[in-house]
Amino acid sequence: MTLAEPPNTEAIEVAEDSGDIIEVIGARSAETLKIDRRTYQVRENPHSVQKNAIQLLRGLPAVTVTPDDRILVLGAGLSRIYVDGRPYLGDAVQYLRTLHGSDIERIEVITNPSAQFSSEGGGGVINLVLRKTRQEGLSGNASLEESSYGYALGDTTLNYKRGSWSYQLKAGGNIGTMTRRTYRRQRSVVRQEGDAPTVNQETGLFTYDGTVGRLSGKASYKLDARTTLSAQLGGGGGHDIVVDKVDYLAVTPDFSPFSEHRRLSSVASFVTGELNLDHSGVKDGETLNATIQFYTNPGVHDTTNARFSDGRLYRIDLRKPSSSIDMQIDWKHPMAAGQIFSIGSAWHVDDTTQHYRFTSNDSSGSLGADMDDAYDARSSTISAYVSFQQTLGSLTLAPGLRGEANQRQISSPGVEDVRLNRVTIFPSFHASYKVDKRLQFGASYSKRIDRVPLEYLRPFGTVEDAYNVFRGNPDLKDQSTDAYEVSAQFRPGKVELGATVYLRETRRLWSINYEVNDAGSNLYTYVNAGSRWNSGAQFDIVLPVLPQIKASASVNLFNERIPVEMSDGQTKQRTFRYSTNGTLEWNGKDRGSVPGDVAQFQWSYNSPSQEYQIRKKSWFDLSASYTHNLGRTLSLSGTFRYSGRSSQRLIAPSVEEISSRRRTPEVQLKLQKTL
Repeated sequence: MTLAEPPNTEAIEVAEDSGDIIEVIGARSAETLKIDRRTYQVRENPHSVQKNAIQLLRGLPAVTVTPDDRILVLGAGLSRIYVDGRPYLGDAVQYLRTLHGSDIERIEVITNPSAQFSSEGGGGVINLVLRKTRQEGLSGNASLEESSYGYALGDTTLNYKRGSWSYQLKAGGNIGTMTRRTYRRQRSVVRQEGDAPTVNQETGLFTYDGTVGRLSGKASYKLDARTTLSAQLGGGGGHDIVVDKVDYLAVTPDFSPFSEHRRLSSVASFVTGELNLDHSGVKDGETLNATIQFYTNPGVHDTTNARFSDGRLYRIDLRKPSSSIDMQIDWKHPMAAGQIFSIGSAWHVDDTTQHYRFTSNDSSGSLGADMDDAYDARSSTISAYVSFQQTLGSLTLAPGLRGEANQRQISSPGVEDVRLNRVTIFPSFHASYKVDKRLQFGASYSKRIDRVPLEYLRPFGTVEDAYNVFRGNPDLKDQSTDAYEVSAQFRPGKVELGATVYLRETRRLWSINYEVNDAGSNLYTYVNAGSRWNSGAQFDIVLPVLPQIKASASVNLFNERIPVEMSDGQTKQRTFRYSTNGTLEWNGKDRGSVPGDVAQFQWSYNSPSQEYQIRKKSWFDLSASYTHNLGRTLSLSGTFRYSGRSSQRLIAPSVEEISSRRRTPEVQLKLQKTL
C-alpha cells in the first residue's frame, strides 16, 4: 500500500519509487489543498486488493487497531469512519471487515478534523474513498476466504459501465466461527468492611459464530460533463450465536464452585440506501455535493439463555430496532487565486427502541430481580459550517467554524423522561507551510465532542453474566476535547519521515465506575471522572532496506495526566506510555505478465496504561502474510495472526479483579479472482 495523490504529478513520481508500503505526502486533490489530513493510496496489486480495510489500517502511522478490532487515532479515542466524505451508518467494524483493497482508492487519516466534518468523535476521522468505475464494459472481482477458526467468507463485486451509466452489484456472506478466545479472571470481594475477602477464579472459552448474507446495488448516471447522480440500495441479515463456557473455581473456602453455559442468539436484518448528487462548477475547484442516506435495523432480536451447574438459570429477551438518517449539503467556491470559501449543513437523526425482559429461577436474588423494561430514544443534530482557505505564497491558512444543535430524549414507562437540548460552537484552524517539495510543516486546532450514546443514558440495568450488571446513567454528560497539533513531513529521496506533536484536554471524561451490590455482583456504569491532559508525539518512517524490501514504522509517545480513583479518594496521576506499529514487506520480481509474489510482516505493541479504576498491561499483535500470484488475474494469499495475552486489573470499592484474555492464533487462506 502506497500513499500517492493522482492529480499531483510530483506525487506520482514519488509514489512510483516508493514500492507498496506507505509514503507520506501533503495530500492534494483536484480542487483544493486538503491540509487537515494525510492520504494513503491503495495500490491495485494482488497483495493489497486481497486485504480487508482493517488489515490495511493496521500498517498506517497514527492508527492503532487493538486485538478486538477497535480503531484508535493517535492512540486515544475511538475514530469515526467516513466513506466518500460521509459518516458511515451502521456497524462500522463489520463493514470494514467486508471492504477490501480492491474497493478502496485511498485512505485519509484526519487526526484533527476541520469544520466540514461532524464534531463528534474525539479520536479523529478515517475517511475511505472508494474506487469509481471508469472501465467500459464488465469488470469486478470475486474472493473466497477460509479460516482455521472454521468460517468461510465470500464476496463478489461486479461493475458495468456503458456510456453515461455505471452499475455496481455487490454480494457476500460468511458462515462459521468468526472469533475464538480464552480468558481468565480472579475476583476478590469484600461484603462488609473488616471482613476477609472472598476469592474465586474464572476460566472461560468465548466463541462467536455467524451466518450472514448481504446484497447491494448502485447505479450512477452522468447528467452532463460536470454532474453525476447516483443511488444505492442494499440490505441483508443473519443469525449470530455467541457462547461463553465458564468455570468458577474456589480460592477461599467460603466460595462454592460452579460452572456456567451462556448462549446469545441474535437474529437481525438491515436495509440501507443512499442518494447522492455531485456537481462541478464552471470555475476550477467549485463543487456542490448533496447526499441523503439511511440505515435501519427493523428487527433485532437477542435472546440469552444461561444455565448453571447449581441449578440456577436465567433468560434475557431483548428487542432493539433502530434507524439512522443523515442528510448533508456542501458547497466549495474559489473566490480568487488561492482563496476557497466552503459552506455546508447537515441533519443527523438516530432512533432506537428497546424492550428488555429478564427472568430467572434464582430465589436467593444473586442474579437480581426479574425485570420487564422498555424505552424509546431519539437523537437529532442539526449543524452548519463555514470555512475559508487562503494561500499566501508557501503558507496556507484555513479557519473554520461549525455550529451544532443537538436534542435527545429517552422515554421509559414509569420513569421521568430524559431530555437534553444543547447548542455548541466548534472552531477549527489549520495552517500549512511548504518549505520546498521535500519539507512541509503544519499546525492545527479543533474542538471535538463525544455525545453520550443513547444506551448509556437508559434508566434501567441489564444483566451481562453471573457477576456483572450494567446500569445506565441519565446524568452522564458529553465529553469534549480541545486538540492542538504541530506536524512536519520530510521526504529526502526515497525515505519518508513524519512527526506530529500534540496536546489534548478532555473535559468531563467518561470512565467506568464499579461497585458491588448486595448480591455480590459488579454493578458498573459510566461516570464523568474529571479532566484528562494528554500530550505526546508520533514519529513515522518509511525507507527501503534492500532493493526488494521496504519497511515502515511508527512510534507514539503519550504523557498523560488522568483522573484515578484511589482508596483515599479521587486524584490525578501522571503516566507515560507508548505504542508502536510497523510493516516489513518483500516484493518479488514479476514473472512476465504475472505479478511477483509479496510477503509482509506487521506488528503492533502498546505499553501498560491506566484508566480510572483499571490498570491495563501491555499487549501486542503480530501477523505474517504471503501472496502467490497463480496468474495475471488469480492470486492466493495466506495470513497467520497471533495476539498476545491482554490483561487488566480492576481496583474498586469492595472488589478487585485481575483478568486476562487471549485470542486463539488464526490462519486464513484467501483466493481472489479479478474479472
